[in-house]
Amino acid sequence: MLTKTQLIGKIYAAFTGVTLEDGIGLWEGLALDDRLEHTAAYKRLKSKDERLDWQKNPVIDLFICSSSISFHDAKGMRFNLGIYLLFALNIFEDEEDKLHEDKNFNLSLPEVTFALNHNLESDYSKNRFSLLNKKQIQCVIHFLEYHLKEQETYFNTYGAKKASKFNKKYIEQEEAIAFWKAQELLR
Repeated sequence: MLTKTQLIGKIYAAFTGVTLEDGIGLWEGLALDDRLEHTAAYKRLKSKDERLDWQKNPVIDLFICSSSISFHDAKGMRFNLGIYLLFALNIFEDEEDKLHEDKNFNLSLPEVTFALNHNLESDYSKNRFSLLNKKQIQCVIHFLEYHLKEQETYFNTYGAKKASKFNKKYIEQEEAIAFWKAQELLR
């Protein structure tokens, strides 16, 4: 299994140079979630999307547009997945802490692990992950394995009883890893 540092390096390497092209970005995804299609607000939000360098997306945008992870098309998912993975690995912790210093800050996190674990056999999921190459899929696998190991370590370190909810999520994550490993073989 990769260390966190190794995983971060692989994510940067696998997603460097990916552009959004005509895909659905963070802000357009928010507009879709708010059902603003065919409005001036939709066009305004879409125009805010970073299209050339996913690393330029500010952390605050990940919070504001947290629902966008459910609205990306294949190009949007390929473009944003790198930053989502890094975000879920807490590498932006200092920036997040500054945001949380504001007592009125109450935005949600993007559900990265959920997006990579659930409903993977659906046509929708197959389509939105269809442009990922082998290296990018390997990042997903390594991320999920790392996340699973982190959960195990937490429970073992703190002597917490593994509740049935944990066991169900553990099994779901193992199944997701198997799904992604099968996808890697197809690339």
